[in-house]
Amino acid sequence: MNRQNLFMNRRRAVAVVFLCLCSILSLSAQIKVTGVVVDETKIPIPGANVVIKGEKGTGTITDLDGNFSITVKDKTTVLLVSFIGYITQEVTVGNNTALEIVLKEDAVALGEVVAIGYATVKKSDLTGSVEKVDMEEMNKASVLSFDQALGGRVAGVQVASGDGQPGQEANIVIRGSNTISDVADGNPLYVIDGFATEDANASSINPNDIESIDILKDASATAIYGARGANGVIIITTKRGQESAPRITYDGYFAYQTRPKFLNLLQGREFVELQREIMSDADMKKTYLCYDESLGRHQTIEDYDNRASTDWQDKVFQNAPMTSHHIALSGGSAKSKYSAGISYFNQQGTIIKSSYESAKARLTLDQQINDKTKFGANINFSNNVSTGSAPSEGGGQSTQYFLYQVLAYRPVKYKSTDDLEDVIDDNGGSYPYNPLKTIENTFVKLRKRQLNFNSYINYTILKDLLFKMTFSYTWREDRTRDFYNSKTYYGDPAYSSSRTNGSFNYKEWNSWANEYTLTYKKKVSAHYYNGMIGASLSGQQISNLGAKSVMVPWEKVGFWGIDAGTAQKVGADNVKNNLLSFFARFNYDWKSRYLLTATMRADGSSKFIKHKWGYFPSASFAWRISDEPFMAKAGIWLSSLKLRAGWGATGNNNVRNNYPSHMLYAGDQNYAFGNSMTPAIYLMQMSNRDLKWETTYQTNVGIDFGLFNNRISGSVDVYDKNTKDLLLYADVPVSIGFTQVQQNIGSINNRGLEVTLNATILPGRNKGLKWTGSFNISFNKNKITALSDGQLSRMAGIRYPNIPNLYICKVGHPLSEMYGYVYDGVYQYDDFNEVTPNVFVLKPEIPNNTNERTNIRPGDPKLRDLNGDGRVTPEDRTVIGHGLPIHTGGFTNTFSWKNLDLSIFLQWSYGNDVINYNRVKLESLAERHINQLASAKDHWTPRTDNGNGTYTEGNYTDYLWAVNRGLTNIHTNRAVEDASFLRLKNVQLGYNFPIKTLKGTGLASLRFYFSAQNLFTWTAYSGYDPEVSTRNSSMTRGFDYSAYPRATTYTFGVKLGI
Repeated sequence: MNRQNLFMNRRRAVAVVFLCLCSILSLSAQIKVTGVVVDETKIPIPGANVVIKGEKGTGTITDLDGNFSITVKDKTTVLLVSFIGYITQEVTVGNNTALEIVLKEDAVALGEVVAIGYATVKKSDLTGSVEKVDMEEMNKASVLSFDQALGGRVAGVQVASGDGQPGQEANIVIRGSNTISDVADGNPLYVIDGFATEDANASSINPNDIESIDILKDASATAIYGARGANGVIIITTKRGQESAPRITYDGYFAYQTRPKFLNLLQGREFVELQREIMSDADMKKTYLCYDESLGRHQTIEDYDNRASTDWQDKVFQNAPMTSHHIALSGGSAKSKYSAGISYFNQQGTIIKSSYESAKARLTLDQQINDKTKFGANINFSNNVSTGSAPSEGGGQSTQYFLYQVLAYRPVKYKSTDDLEDVIDDNGGSYPYNPLKTIENTFVKLRKRQLNFNSYINYTILKDLLFKMTFSYTWREDRTRDFYNSKTYYGDPAYSSSRTNGSFNYKEWNSWANEYTLTYKKKVSAHYYNGMIGASLSGQQISNLGAKSVMVPWEKVGFWGIDAGTAQKVGADNVKNNLLSFFARFNYDWKSRYLLTATMRADGSSKFIKHKWGYFPSASFAWRISDEPFMAKAGIWLSSLKLRAGWGATGNNNVRNNYPSHMLYAGDQNYAFGNSMTPAIYLMQMSNRDLKWETTYQTNVGIDFGLFNNRISGSVDVYDKNTKDLLLYADVPVSIGFTQVQQNIGSINNRGLEVTLNATILPGRNKGLKWTGSFNISFNKNKITALSDGQLSRMAGIRYPNIPNLYICKVGHPLSEMYGYVYDGVYQYDDFNEVTPNVFVLKPEIPNNTNERTNIRPGDPKLRDLNGDGRVTPEDRTVIGHGLPIHTGGFTNTFSWKNLDLSIFLQWSYGNDVINYNRVKLESLAERHINQLASAKDHWTPRTDNGNGTYTEGNYTDYLWAVNRGLTNIHTNRAVEDASFLRLKNVQLGYNFPIKTLKGTGLASLRFYFSAQNLFTWTAYSGYDPEVSTRNSSMTRGFDYSAYPRATTYTFGVKLGI
């Protein structure tokens, strides 16, 4: 037994020794491999993944200098080296244990994947017209929201903001306006993380949180969104977590905004001399030439030579700071990914007492539950607060507008002892109000809050069959409060019967959407098939509540004392609408050479009665010519060449109200019954059960190309877009109780050309100088093809202030044409027969100016007789300006050398006009106490009778008429100006610290930058800013009155990563 045990123990000992020897031999066979991972310019890549192919859980990541170390079994081991945005490399260890691995940029990962609605495709496989925004360049602009930086960056996309008010949202028009309206211009549909909405509230999204923006321009791309795709689609994808260790980034800046260039106004004595021409001697002795106790006499004109003149622009405009902070956290594993971010933005306005403040937070989560199921959700919240009244909002009277008060208020004191800044002229409301008093005593506050929640579940039914369900919910509220005490224009008893007053308005949106899609993908040999079907149900409810109180007794309490006043108006409404949709898409390609896409969507809307359903098909085809065998020889210089063609139909159900087909009643009027006023309900809208969708049919042909290994690339698109069945108000017999009823009667056409070019001029090898450039230009020709039956034109005016018949829409003409008389100078003495001394009769061959010939005198404004009948009548009115440009565009140049980079972006618009209504009011020469532009000095003045039969000549200019000789409510081309411009929109100089210098700091990246925005503008426009449209609609583009000027902004910022 003992011998047997001894034998067994020996066997165990031998086995142990054998195992130890094997382990030693195994260890001696393993190899330690070190290396560095760099990009094509030899810059180290920190955080790159280095793993052993075929072995899970064995790997490492590179350090801040791109270095790594890993132990492998033998020389045949294959390493997989990867990093976001680069092509994964497979490297065999071989005999080299010190590796330098160069990762090449992945064009697909770096932005060549394009969102097309319910899917993404490689840009090279696109069949429609879709443009991807360069987010890196766009984010170099110091702006609150993405729409403010979009102008000039994408061909075919026009961005128009009313003015430079802090928080002002922009209006985006894609490929021309499809609607005829004097209150709106067709906004595109926004799809944010898969949730479609017509009202994106762009300020609720921080630009730093946006991963990509894709703009769908032609109908073959937008038809998948059916009834809401007629005005184009902007798809916004926000950033989500990636598989990596936790990463923290910070982007913050401080900006300094400079006040605008001042308009040149009359000063001191110039102003008083003009008043002496306008006013009687008696009135002058009561005001500007009154008795001054400090002088012991009446003042004279000469006294104003040494008296200070107040430029109210200097009192109201200021240089102002702007700050922004954004912190983001992201990371995750192969199964769980997360990201979070918070941001804060504060902008003080360049007009005192105006500001904008914004705080945002977001959180995303993506979880792979099992091999078949994936869940994701994101939640965003924003709180935006703006203070200060908008200068371009002033009610129905032009004298109520704030910047008009700034420019027009008298610049001099009546007496040398007066404190002009504390004076309020008691003149009953026809003259401008003291602008400092207005702004210091006005309280206006608007708060916008928004909460978005989006979620999805992906379930892989089969290898090639994917089911996806999404749910989205948006809640938004806008709260407006205002209060005007007795020292404001709206609260002063001398100006307003309301006296001290205040109001509030509360508006709430609740929107939701639930979508289901089923996608099948299959590749068989050289054939690739992709089909998708889906259904969607969405709804929206909008509630509105407002009230106004007047005669408030306790003005020191402010807004919170309005309950003690007299309720003047209380209003409330609640509207709902729902949309049910079914849609499908089919894609086919053969060797990625021939590509076909077809879509179909059916939408049913609660807004219509009889025609609830609309059907919107599309088809597009692409041919990659460069892949054909017969093009092989051209491959030396031709990298790619693709021809695209598409057609589609889209709709528009974004009508003015939610019940256009229904009969509507209102109860906001009183009727007299006996001796009392009784509230009554009345019919305010006739029903029209036949109303249906506005439908747009669009054809697009395009070419995509790349030359010299894509050193030069670009695209050219030509489109023809026809919109029919426009919802317009048509005249009806008054016997039915209405003058107009809404009908589907109008049509409009847009044709255009778009060109985009990109070039790598210098490649920047080995950290040398790299120079890239991009250029885009777009032409759009807009034409009205039909109005209501028998109607060839319709007029449009500016509602606030009330200026009727300023624009015209004519069949065969574009939208936003300005309409009026041609100004032909001033009647001179040679135009008259002097029948007796200083008694003049207009010569028979000289036309009148709409006034009676016997009432016309030398110095009166002259209008051109266009039809040659010898008199000026309304038939001599004509198109005097164009609100739409001939072409727009932008170009960017980016330079980099070692760790320095410089970006320069210019934007332009050519061929559009603006009605400078500030000139109409401030070159009027008609009202007392109203300051004028300095150009008013060049006005017509009569000759002076010397009393001996001789005369001293006056100023016989043709520029401006004589004092008090202007024509009332006559629109002419005199104030229509060319608003073409070239603007140096953004310049940024940045420095990225080398990774080696950050070693030991805990930072993965660090960048400092300096930028300037709106630096220079080359234009002939005489106003504050040519890029203005304070009453922007499809019919009334290009109107400037009391607009908040844009600021030039200088920014210093820092970006860092941990």
